[in-house]
This record gives sequence, structure tokens and C-alpha cells, in this order.
Amino acid sequence: MKRVLKGAALVLVLAIGAIAIFVATFKPKQRPASAETIDRTPARLERGKYLVESALGCMDCHGRRDLQRFGGPLTGPAGAGGWCFGPEQGFPGTICASNLTPDPETGLGAWSDGEILRALREGVDRHGRGLFPMMPYTEYSVLSDEDARAVVAYLRNLPPVKNPVPKPEIKFPVSFFVKMVPRPLEGAVPEPDRRDRVAYGKYLARVGGCQVCHTPVDGRHQPLAGQQFSGGQEFKLPGGGVVRSGNLTPHATGLGDRDEKAFVGMIKAFAIPASDLPAVRPEDNTVMPWLARAAMTEEDLGAIYAYLRTVPPIERAVEKRPHPELPAHAATAAAPAPAAR
Repeated sequence: MKRVLKGAALVLVLAIGAIAIFVATFKPKQRPASAETIDRTPARLERGKYLVESALGCMDCHGRRDLQRFGGPLTGPAGAGGWCFGPEQGFPGTICASNLTPDPETGLGAWSDGEILRALREGVDRHGRGLFPMMPYTEYSVLSDEDARAVVAYLRNLPPVKNPVPKPEIKFPVSFFVKMVPRPLEGAVPEPDRRDRVAYGKYLARVGGCQVCHTPVDGRHQPLAGQQFSGGQEFKLPGGGVVRSGNLTPHATGLGDRDEKAFVGMIKAFAIPASDLPAVRPEDNTVMPWLARAAMTEEDLGAIYAYLRTVPPIERAVEKRPHPELPAHAATAAAPAPAAR
């Protein structure tokens, strides 16, 4: 009997060891990075700047921000990274936004254009490791080939900044599940038809993160089916503050009868100098990228509005600032800025 038990224990140890090796060495689905070199034409650089700084809002994560001002204006070099998110924001570990500048040691200087393209839309780094999906590559998977090239061209044109960023530390089993998310693109991604306002607005709402933030999620942070754009997703802020995304559907509890001019004006109201932004405690700030979106063109914001008018209306009245973790006196004293999300 003892021999049998020893044999069973050995089998169990070997099985556990095999599983551990599998988990440690498993790599996400991927294809080789393309060998292309992207020309930095003036038109491509202009489009890339617009996408990176406004429509996609990349710098909101990949730059240092002043959370003492509403909207968190940038305070350091654009794209240098270092903004970290941890358990206090509900993350399973610590994830820091990477350095996107062309610095060869701490940024993307050693990456090929094809490797950056693959990371941007397929979620795999230059070593074949899966990126934490806080980097919205699942949304960027619909980014057209030309827009993706414009993003890479613009990032290549940034001044290099030496800024080492800590590697992600993600707890198991999430660290394994992250490897299951990336998917290779199956073919070319065409340009959206900008003459079709609804179609182009849908494109902008997807790559700009509107849907992913304004859709409620379950306990595993998966979007609730049939609840797109109805809001209510909760985000934790430094200092214990909490904010929820608003309802963007045409229902009366959402955008209701707000017209295009009012929608665009609400966002454009933040197209002001950083010094004019109201002072605010970090726990009363916002995750809505007002400043980046305010730099978008009225035509593009209008296209997003046109698309949002076509989504199914869903009744969901959202209490945007519940402050469940703040003391009662702090919650009463909190004074959110106008139009805060």
C-alpha cells in the first residue's frame, strides 16, 4: 500500500510540475510581425498625432498627469509612460503604462515597425508575450491598416525619453488568462467610409473606447450582453473615490433628446488651457478623457453622436459619483466639476 501511495504521490508531483511548466511557457496565439518599414509622410504624421493625442487618447495612460486638475492634464513628456495602476484601482497586481518613445533602452527604439503594429492591434509584444488587455488592443483590432501605420509613424517621431518603467506584476491565474486574449488579425483592415457618418462614428466609438467604458460588466469584468453603451461601469480613483460611466443610449436616462450641438459642445467645453481647469481632489477627478476628446474635430464628434442615436435605447439611471468608500462628510463635501463622468 505504501508503495502505491508513493507512486500516486510521484505521479501527482509530476503532473503538477508539468502543469506549472505549461502555464509558465504557454504563449498567446500570434503570427510573425510584418517586416514593413512605415514611411513617415506629413499626412501620416498629422493623422497619427490626431489619433494618438485625441481620438485614441493614448497619452492619457502613457504620460504623467496632474490629478489635482480636473481631467488630469499631462505634466511630463508625452508617451514616456510610467503611469501605474494597482489593486487600489481594482487590478490583479500592478500594471504600468509603457514608454512609447523611441528610446532604444526603455522605449520602443529597439522594436521594429511591424512589432509595434502587432502589439497595437493583436496584443503581443516583440518577445511574443501577451499584453494586459488594459491596453485596448481588442478595440484597436478594428483600427484600419492606414490608421495603424499613422499611429506607428507618429510614435516613431516622438522625442526619445529615457524612462524605465516597471514590468507588470499580475497575480495568477489572471496572469495566465491574459495569454488567452490576443488574436492575430485574419487579413487587411480597410479604411472606414468617412462619408457614412454612422459607420464612421461607430468606428470612432470603438477605437476611442466609448463602448468598452460605457458598457456595464459582470464580476469577471466581461461586458453584459445587450447592454452596450448603457453605462454604469464603475472605476476606482486614487484616494478611494468612485465614478461610474454614463448612459450614452438615446433613452431618457441617457442622452435622451440632447441634440448634436449640445453633445459636441459638452465635450468641446474642455478645449481650454490646463491652467483654466478647475482644481479638484484626486478622488473627485474623472476617468473620462475629456481633454483628449475635446481636441477632436466637431465633424468626428458629430459622427460619434450620429452613431449613438442608432444604438438601442436602454433604461439605466446612473448615479455617477456614489463615493461608497469615502467617509460621509467627504462624500457630502465632494464637488464634481461640470459634466463629470
